Amino acid sequence: MSVFEVKQGTSPIILGFPHTGTDVPPAIWERLNDTGRLLTDTDWHIHHLYDGLLPDVTTVRATFHRYALDANRDPEGVSLYPGQNTTGLIPETDFDGVAIWKDGEEPNEADIAARLADFHAPYHAALLAEIEAGEGDPWHRRAL
Repeated sequence: MSVFEVKQGTSPIILGFPHTGTDVPPAIWERLNDTGRLLTDTDWHIHHLYDGLLPDVTTVRATFHRYALDANRDPEGVSLYPGQNTTGLIPETDFDGVAIWKDGEEPNEADIAARLADFHAPYHAALLAEIEAGEGDPWHRRAL
């Protein structure tokens, strides 16, 4: 299973979709509680909404769910919105503040390291590859 999918276009624009994925590996799924298994914090169908919006755009879409790992987060776990209600690199709650993991099954440091390697690094490597593929292009691709 690939953790991302790329649709290459000829436009200098690259759209990244870090939150549209719904894949949750079984070992992670088993640890989610009933609330977590609802996958409520998914950007359902956003990649379809943007499909065709810009001609020949390249897209890089995470296929894994943000409860496995939020690909839009700093790998060090630094908050994107200090002082606001937000989730972390591996969320412990949904956006309503409700726990998503079974008691005692919350991700630990080893989980974070493994998921950075398994999900975050490949997704960001795919984005970087598409950016670098546009180098030398007079319009030079820009990731959004």
